[in-house]
Amino acid sequence: MNSAGIQVDAPTAVEHGLSFDVEDYRQILSARFRGEPGPVAEGFERNMEAVLGLLAETGTKATFFVTGTVVGGRPDLVRRWADAGHEIASHGQAHVPLWLMTPQTLKAELVRVKAALEDASGRAVGGFRAPIFSIRWDTMWALDVLREAGFTYDSSIVPVRMRRYGVAGFAPAPALYLLPSGGELVEIPLSIARAFGRQVPMAGGGYFRLFSRRRIERAVAESQAAGVPFVVYAHPDEFGKERFRAADLATGWRDRLAALAIAVKSNIGRRKVPATVRSLLGRFRFTTLERLANRVRERGTKSVLGTIR
Repeated sequence: MNSAGIQVDAPTAVEHGLSFDVEDYRQILSARFRGEPGPVAEGFERNMEAVLGLLAETGTKATFFVTGTVVGGRPDLVRRWADAGHEIASHGQAHVPLWLMTPQTLKAELVRVKAALEDASGRAVGGFRAPIFSIRWDTMWALDVLREAGFTYDSSIVPVRMRRYGVAGFAPAPALYLLPSGGELVEIPLSIARAFGRQVPMAGGGYFRLFSRRRIERAVAESQAAGVPFVVYAHPDEFGKERFRAADLATGWRDRLAALAIAVKSNIGRRKVPATVRSLLGRFRFTTLERLANRVRERGTKSVLGTIR
């Protein structure tokens, strides 16, 4: 058992990746319905305290992919998370998918948010995750932009095609890639597992709500047996005790109906997520994505990005 009294499986050479997309969902919806994100919601800090409490209890360090709207509104929180030993990484400014951006606008945003996160945390920021995992074949140019902006690794690719995101045929294991520009970048894809006769990203989000804890644990165990880190993620609002609400952010009956539908969807299975994460941290060894990226880089083996399609 670990110091928290949680049963931990026998030590293994494989460390898995634990990450949180640290976005204030109410800010995202406020930008949608009101045209601006507004302040960081009161419940956001409470939800993050629940996340931090679980990580402290299990002795786990995680990567926090933080949006620019969060660090802009509460830089003091970012400093606290960094001081607790967690990695601070970038999740873009306001959760806008990359397919709505140009290389020029993306680079300007990357540089600005990276600087804000480094000022708040007092530490270098090397990791990035695109909103909505929006690095696809048609936005693969973003990897070169990331390298130009000073990032050393990315964790935006889902190696199977879904409705809005995903890169079919992308190698599922973390690897160091030689980019078209000649630069190098480590890619840490979101993990996938087979279910319903196909590969699905069973590593967080709706899949943590859809699948049982045992099925998710089996997927991690299978990845571990293959010697490949399993990369998971969660959101702060999934750790909230109160039901998520959004109708107050909208005006007009159409937007209110949309906000209500979003809230209903967001609350389905949400209470399962903390228990699933707790169980995973008890059974397997998890660490930051920065640590995984460093291990990949130490191996020195490179893949050429243009040959993996």
